[in-house]
Amino acid sequence: SLCHGYSLSPFFQTLREYLLACADLFLALPRHLHALSRVSTRRTEFENLNNSEEPLPVTGSLPKKPLRRILLSCGDASGEAHALRILQELQSRNPGITVAGFGSAKLEKAGMECWEPLADLNVMGFRDVAIQLPLFFRCIYRFAKELCNQPPDAVLLVDYPGLNRHLLRLAKGAGVPVVNFVAPQLWGWAPWRIRDFKRADRLLTILPFEEDWFKRRGAHPSYVGHPLGDGLHQRPQEKKDPPEELNAHDAWIGLLPGSRKREIRQNLPLLLEAAQHLLQEHPDLRFVLPLNRDAAWETVDNILQDFSLPVLRAPGCFHSVLPHLKAAWVASGTASLEVAAHGIPNVVVYRIESRLGDWMARHALAVPHIASLNLIAGKKLVPEHLGRSLTPEGLAQDLSHFLTPAGRESFANDLKPLLPYFAQPGVAARVARTLEEFS
Repeated sequence: SLCHGYSLSPFFQTLREYLLACADLFLALPRHLHALSRVSTRRTEFENLNNSEEPLPVTGSLPKKPLRRILLSCGDASGEAHALRILQELQSRNPGITVAGFGSAKLEKAGMECWEPLADLNVMGFRDVAIQLPLFFRCIYRFAKELCNQPPDAVLLVDYPGLNRHLLRLAKGAGVPVVNFVAPQLWGWAPWRIRDFKRADRLLTILPFEEDWFKRRGAHPSYVGHPLGDGLHQRPQEKKDPPEELNAHDAWIGLLPGSRKREIRQNLPLLLEAAQHLLQEHPDLRFVLPLNRDAAWETVDNILQDFSLPVLRAPGCFHSVLPHLKAAWVASGTASLEVAAHGIPNVVVYRIESRLGDWMARHALAVPHIASLNLIAGKKLVPEHLGRSLTPEGLAQDLSHFLTPAGRESFANDLKPLLPYFAQPGVAARVARTLEEFS
């Protein structure tokens, strides 16, 4: 059947996306091998990218014609906070707007019509994705059906490129404008996926060099800044107050192993061993583990009981613990930037258990660093420990450097000029105003 210009029914569009996903799986190995053969060339290109672009200031009045209906797809917890702020911005600027799609319980509570709570599932890695494949294809079918029955003014895709690139193809096939926020890190991996993402009407990047990289490949990028700046400005409410013990000492070291159970199992034992080594050199130190994800605490406690090291548990108060820290070990990701935004030096740690994953991390990445802070700085501002053969002695030594006056002063001086790139608010407003261009 035909509807609103579609040449395929939602069922056959879903079938097409399924076949394309199978083709992607079949072609994955040759594509990775080709990308590996060009790693040196890609690294050279990366080093020559423009890394000084600053986001445009937040300007502009309310839209002349308010947006009526937006479809939004947010598939993981890391994008949920960004989507919430954009949703609130859209609602305040476009009275009566309807936002529907894939999100979470929090987004639904904020006024979004949530078809599937994908952001609450916390899917990570090939195995988790494979288990949820029936759900994902059900989502693709629902999205195609909604595009057919109630075409929106625009589609907003927040991060989560695995699913969202399928939704991008569907929306562009229906002639609906697409804004993709948090452009995928194709400059580091899977560069062939640019074929899908350059079809977006706006590809909103959060790191300064990304706009240049995507522009060179025919995409339509705009650098809007890092969403962390909005989060810092709003000071998110915590579930609990920070422990009183934090005020009794001024030498707290943060243990931030990540929020997913798999990350915790990989990283936390190593961090605890590193803490034991560090304590031998600095016996006045105290260690605190802040974590907001309640479901992960059982995993944390099972690991802690195998160590005699005293660690202060701080559930539900991650953000309010950070200002008390003197330094931290941090799993790679936004947490490293958030810690740095408080002026806290940190060491990035991400242990990879598999031999293949370790080899890929050392040879397949087309970038010189993995930490966002180092990528923004264009140099190794914080030490990075990535791979399978990590030593607690090495982690302790690198953190010990930041406990010296010279180490702390050097970090502070290097950090100051970088703060505008990730610690200033205004990103949600820029995303909302980009969407309003299509009203």
